[in-house]
Amino acid sequence: MERRSTTHRTSARIRIVGFMLGMAFAATVVGASRIPAGAGVLGADVAIVVAPTGELAVKHSGRVLAGTTLTPASDPATGQFTILDQTMFPLNVRVRGVPDMPGLDGTLWVELRGPDDQELFRGSLADFRDWTEEPVLLEPGVWSTFGLRAWIPGDVGPGYAGRMVQVDLGFRVSKAGSP
Repeated sequence: MERRSTTHRTSARIRIVGFMLGMAFAATVVGASRIPAGAGVLGADVAIVVAPTGELAVKHSGRVLAGTTLTPASDPATGQFTILDQTMFPLNVRVRGVPDMPGLDGTLWVELRGPDDQELFRGSLADFRDWTEEPVLLEPGVWSTFGLRAWIPGDVGPGYAGRMVQVDLGFRVSKAGSP
């Protein structure tokens, strides 16, 4: 009987040690696989995309501006796109942006600059739904680069946090010299 009791005590001690080692291993694995803390700021995400049309070719179509975690304190997101007049005559081109959701219409601001760095549009995303007032003259066979900026101005409330929007650029094309 004495021998069985000693074996039983040894077995119990081994189980306790094994349990403690298992708990230590599990705690190590959980601690090592934690996701690091973020910056604690939830901003807005914006993507501006462009696609070719019948008259215009686009160099690197698709996403031309990507801004993540935009806040009033963050730097503006920037991008650019390059288009080509594929016709045999000069074209007047007007641009607009059509967002997929209205959540950032009054909060997100956009600036569009033309090939000669002239400001074609600067204002809220809601106003960017309208065609630019002044057309850009594109010559046939010439690539023209446009610049974009998007930002959250400093005087907005917290309504931008966690919002996302994709803005599709549209082009209204007419022959130069026609209305």
